[in-house]
Amino acid sequence: MKVLQWTSILLGSAVMLFTSCKSDDDPVIQPEFPEKVAVSIPAGETTCNITFTPNLDWTVSIPTDGETAKWFDLLDGEMAVSSISGKASTTPVTVTVATSEQELFDEAPVCEVSLTMGGETKVIATVTRGTTARTFDLYASVYDETEDDFVMPFEYSETALEKYSGEDVPETAPESAMALRWPIRVGGYMYVFKTTSNFEWLASAPAWLEVTQTPIEGEDGAYQVMVSGLFTEENIDGGVGIVDFYDANIDKAEDPGNNAHNKYCVTMPAFRDLVRHKQANAVFSFNADGQYISGLDGGTAENAVSSVSSTAGLKFLVLLPDGYGGYYTAKEMTDWVTIADTWDEEGGIFQSHNYTVSVTPNIGEARSAVLVALPQTLAAEIDENGDLDGQLLKDDYSFDLKEEYKPYIFATVEQEKAGGSGDGGFEISYSAEAEWYLNNGFFSLEDLTGVDPESDPDVAEYAGEIEMGGKLYRLTYNNQSMSEGSLQLQISGDYKTTMIYPYGNEWLVFYDAASEMVGPGYCIIGMSGEDLSSGEKGSKGSVAFYDSNYQVVARVICVRNY
Repeated sequence: MKVLQWTSILLGSAVMLFTSCKSDDDPVIQPEFPEKVAVSIPAGETTCNITFTPNLDWTVSIPTDGETAKWFDLLDGEMAVSSISGKASTTPVTVTVATSEQELFDEAPVCEVSLTMGGETKVIATVTRGTTARTFDLYASVYDETEDDFVMPFEYSETALEKYSGEDVPETAPESAMALRWPIRVGGYMYVFKTTSNFEWLASAPAWLEVTQTPIEGEDGAYQVMVSGLFTEENIDGGVGIVDFYDANIDKAEDPGNNAHNKYCVTMPAFRDLVRHKQANAVFSFNADGQYISGLDGGTAENAVSSVSSTAGLKFLVLLPDGYGGYYTAKEMTDWVTIADTWDEEGGIFQSHNYTVSVTPNIGEARSAVLVALPQTLAAEIDENGDLDGQLLKDDYSFDLKEEYKPYIFATVEQEKAGGSGDGGFEISYSAEAEWYLNNGFFSLEDLTGVDPESDPDVAEYAGEIEMGGKLYRLTYNNQSMSEGSLQLQISGDYKTTMIYPYGNEWLVFYDAASEMVGPGYCIIGMSGEDLSSGEKGSKGSVAFYDSNYQVVARVICVRNY
């Protein structure tokens, strides 16, 4: 009985002692969570830090769904994880949230960072990944107007082109529009650009524009872009189009903003009346037998072959130089030249096609003709069976071609005279009898044939005759002793007739062997009049020498310098 009583007393004491220790030494600790924060990872960066001080053992975690896992991770050292655990601490603890390096332009994914302590979980941070701004610039290559081609290797402007802000294609191109060019070494309208961007793009353009690109070596994100114009009915009178460089990862019909579309206005010139020759300003040379003389090897062919690009309706015309800087087109005098042209009826609206130039054998003096190729609109106005002089020439009796037709002169035909070549070797020089006068400054005689027209106004005035094979001289009288009959010149070469200019002058005279005043191979060019000593200083005239085709083979400009 005693034993049982002591046992009861001991058990009661033990219970009281246990209850007393549990209350005083092991209190329940509540988790202390930090205030929720909003954090962003700016574009171009890949991490941000979340800092807190845990008063209990802790676990930080992020969602594991596919969308979050696509963009966010926690970093445990160098390992990417979805949760990290640690012990309670009296000093701050930092965890790092990482995101992908992939550029993100329009979305801003958000990740919630949760902290679990003491069996309780709370969101302590929201992390937003910043969007990247798309960048796109277009630079035009440098065009050399003198060479009619791009500077090679390609050089680009330092200033980016202005983007087009409109929605629809404008009826009139803005000043910022880029016009396609036709470089001399290529076969159509085009332009070369350079692009720089931080996103993958595709190009949208109208059906008559073609866009191709090539990466530029050594420049990340840079491309050489060629925009080429196609010849269609839609743009035959000129085209205005928009090239849109848009993000390759979107539907081109969408516009999420942030420069997903980068538009530029491009123009293509009208080509209805465009004529492009393979050989501009060509000279087709033929021998007296009518064979074409190749400029490459001196060989001969039945005719000359070249090519021209144009729309249908091109019309070739042959003009005969009149020797005065103008042209006349009397058909009976140009029928020795024939041009054959073939248009491909099954081909495109604008074609490059060959034509041939043929001449008949020559039984007379050397001769030449000028070739004109009139485009569709102008050609439609010409009736080849009508009065060509009246249709093609000015009505001021200048025998000059109308201004609207002059841009379409493209070549010259030259044929040797019968039995020989060239211009007959025309030469004019002072005679032995005139040498004393020359040495004492009484006169001067200059050959101007090879002088630059820009350096001498006399050469500029008669440059057309020189281009047609004529020679040009200048005879200057410095003393009144050089009057009629006192100056004999030696003359050689083939000419049929001469004429003095200006018409009706009374002070300039010319005699050759036909006058019987001098022998064969000589001439007299002098001045006449009642009072040579008081005449007007600076007076000018000229003597022109013509062949049987009324083409100038030589001209002597006479200047009174006393």
